[in-house]
Amino acid sequence: MEVYRKQTQKIVKSFLDRKIAFPECISALNHALARFIRRVRAEELPAIRAVMLTNNEIVMKEMEKRERYRAERRKRYRGSKLK
Repeated sequence: MEVYRKQTQKIVKSFLDRKIAFPECISALNHALARFIRRVRAEELPAIRAVMLTNNEIVMKEMEKRERYRAERRKRYRGSKLK
């Protein structure tokens, strides 16, 4: 379980550091889960779910932040063209 957690933290960090894009991040997270799920025990399922939800929350918050930034830039760009 700890190996999966560390792998996914590394993937999320790469996304936050803009080393990988959103699609690559999601693909890498899915791949890590697929590798891990083959040998998972039933008692580990709640912990896996918690890690997955945490990763999802982090990635989605970052995507919201990036979208706000893009929207701000578009707004400023349009405003400068009108002058």
